[in-house]
Amino acid sequence: MTKSEKYVLITGASSGIGESSALMLAGMGFKVFAGVRKDEDAQRLGANTNITPVFIDVNDHPSVDRAYSLIAEKVGDDGLWGLVNNAGIAVPGALEFLPIDRLRYQMETNFIGQVKATQTFLPLIRKAGGRIVNISSIAGLISFPFNGAYNASKYAVEAFTDCLRRELAPWGIHVCAIQPGVILTNIWQRALDGTKEMKD
Repeated sequence: MTKSEKYVLITGASSGIGESSALMLAGMGFKVFAGVRKDEDAQRLGANTNITPVFIDVNDHPSVDRAYSLIAEKVGDDGLWGLVNNAGIAVPGALEFLPIDRLRYQMETNFIGQVKATQTFLPLIRKAGGRIVNISSIAGLISFPFNGAYNASKYAVEAFTDCLRRELAPWGIHVCAIQPGVILTNIWQRALDGTKEMKD
């Protein structure tokens, strides 16, 4: 199977690591499904002939199911060669004072969102004998003060990835986590904006 016949889904592809990965893979000839939440992001990424934007919000599970139906129809028996679970947010703050709903939002997005996407798209991954790449963080290996919610979500991603790798190995499905260090994306600016809203 050539690159032009291989399909890859990337969640959280509207900016940062997700967008860069989508553009890189598309440039290499892969057919990329780019998960986005906004029309303007879909229009921008859709200008690339190798990128098909799909509306996915990992916290809106019906949207994940709808994306599955669309992608399954598109790929047919070829299946998905790759799933990149990239969608994520950062919720900073002292654990002593962090509102539980903010902690829950952090875990739902970074951890439960990856589990939901993986469970949903695994049938297509199996068809292609594909692979799953979970975007974790160095924060999934080392804890930092005032970063507890984010750390916890990434530690969960590490455990999820390790267990999933062992569970899917008999079927030849490769699973790995990537632990980036500090990267210049807008995730932390969004986090600070959210903190200001909480303060107000």
